[in-house]
Amino acid sequence: MSPALFIDFFLIITKNSFMENNKLNLEQLELILDNLFNGVYLADGEGKTVYVNKTFEQMAGISFEEIKGKNLHDLVYKHKYFTGSATLIVLQTKREATATYRTITNKNFLVKGKPIFNEKGEIIYVVNTIWDLTNIIYNSNIDLDTVSNFKLDQQNLISSNKRMNEVINIAIKIAPTDCTILITGETGVGKSLIAEVIHKLSTRKNGPFIKINCGAIPENLIESELFGYESGAFTGASSKGKKGLIEIANGGTLFLDEISELPYNTQSKLLTFIQDKEFIKVGGQKHLKADVRIISASNKDLYTLSKEGKFREDLFYRLNVVNLHIPPLRERIEDIPLLTKYFLEKYNLKYKFNKMIAHDVIEYFTKFHWEGNIRELENVIERLILLSKINLITIDDLNKIEFNQTIKDIHKSGNLMSTLNSIEKQILLNEKKSGKTTREIAKSLGISQSKVVRLFKKHNISDAKMNH
Repeated sequence: MSPALFIDFFLIITKNSFMENNKLNLEQLELILDNLFNGVYLADGEGKTVYVNKTFEQMAGISFEEIKGKNLHDLVYKHKYFTGSATLIVLQTKREATATYRTITNKNFLVKGKPIFNEKGEIIYVVNTIWDLTNIIYNSNIDLDTVSNFKLDQQNLISSNKRMNEVINIAIKIAPTDCTILITGETGVGKSLIAEVIHKLSTRKNGPFIKINCGAIPENLIESELFGYESGAFTGASSKGKKGLIEIANGGTLFLDEISELPYNTQSKLLTFIQDKEFIKVGGQKHLKADVRIISASNKDLYTLSKEGKFREDLFYRLNVVNLHIPPLRERIEDIPLLTKYFLEKYNLKYKFNKMIAHDVIEYFTKFHWEGNIRELENVIERLILLSKINLITIDDLNKIEFNQTIKDIHKSGNLMSTLNSIEKQILLNEKKSGKTTREIAKSLGISQSKVVRLFKKHNISDAKMNH
C-alpha cells in the first residue's frame, strides 16, 4: 500500500472507529494495523509515542511497552533508540517528511511521516509509515576500488521538500517491480542513495547491490569489468578468466553511475543484455544469462546526447522506463537546516566535538547556490567543525574556509580571472535568490544599478522577473 493510500485508510478507519463507533471497533482496528506489511508509529503533537503496530515491533525488535508514552526527542537524543526521527522533522516543518535512520537494535528504516491537523491548524498526531531497509551483507571477491556494496548507515535520506518526497513516493512504488530506472540530477544530489534505497525496498534486497562509476574506469577496461573475460582474452588477462559485474550482480541490482560516460561500443552490448538478459564475456563465445535489475544515473541530459549521436538513442529509451529527477539542494531550501543539523551531529560524533552552528550561518546556507549540492554542504560542515576554534561556528569561520578554498581553486586552475568570474557569478546568484531588485542589489554590493545589469548580462543571468 502506498504511503498516501495508507494514511487515508488509517484516517478513515480511525474516524469510523472512534467518532462514529458503528463500523469498526478497536479490536478490529488493531487487527488490521497489526497485519499490515509496513510498520506504523503514531506520535502525538508533542512527539510522544502513542501507538506502534506489531509489524513495527517485529521489524525493530523493540516492544511498544519500552517506548510507550516516551517523547521521540528523548528516544533519539537521550536513550539512543533511534538515530533520527521523521516525527521530529514533521513537528519542526509542519509538513510531510521522509527520513532514514538506524535503531538501537541495528535495523535500518525508511520512514514517511505525515502530520494530522485539527481545525485550528495545530498538529495533533504524526502518522509514520515504516519500511525495513536492514542490510544483509553481501560478500564477493570483487574490486572494491571499482564497486561498492550497500552501506546505508554512511549517509541518511532526509527531506521535507514536496518535490523530493514525490520522488521518494515514486521510488517506493516502483521498487518492488523489475523496471529499469534512470535517476537524473546534478552532481551531489543523492542519486546513488536513492538507487540503494530502491534496491533495499525491492524483492532483490537480499541479493547483491553492485555500484560502478562508468566514468572512473578506463575505456579499454570497462567492457571486461562489466561482462568479464575468458582466459587469454587479452594481454595481461588472468589465466583463470574473470567474472564481470553483471555476473556478480546476479539476483540483485547493478547501479551504473555516470552512464553517459559509457563507451559507445559498450552501450550496444549493454542494450543487448537489458533486452535479452544474456551476455558474452570478452574473448568468449558462450551466451550466459544473469537475472539483474539495471538502475542507472546521469548528471547529463541523455536525451540531448542521444540526439547529438553521443549516446545510443535505443539504449536511452531502454534505461528511461522510469525517470526519477532529483531536484538540486538550492530548490530544496527547507531541507538545508535539516541536513545541516544531521551533518553537524554526524561529524561532532566522529571527531568527538560538541560544536553548534549560529543561526545566521544556517540562514546564509539557505541563500547559497550549492553547485555541489548535498555533497558540498556536507564537505563545508565537516571543514567548519574541524577548523573553527570555538564551539559556536560563526560567519567568520565560514568566511575563513571559503577564502582558503578560493586560494586552492586559483592554484588548481592556474587562472585568476576564471576563478574571480566564478566568484562574481556566485555572488550575483545569491543576491538574486534573496528576491532583491537590481537597485537593491546595487546598494548591497556598493556598485551602480547599471553595472549590476551589465554583470547579469555578462554571466547570462536572467533578470526578466526582477523589478528594476
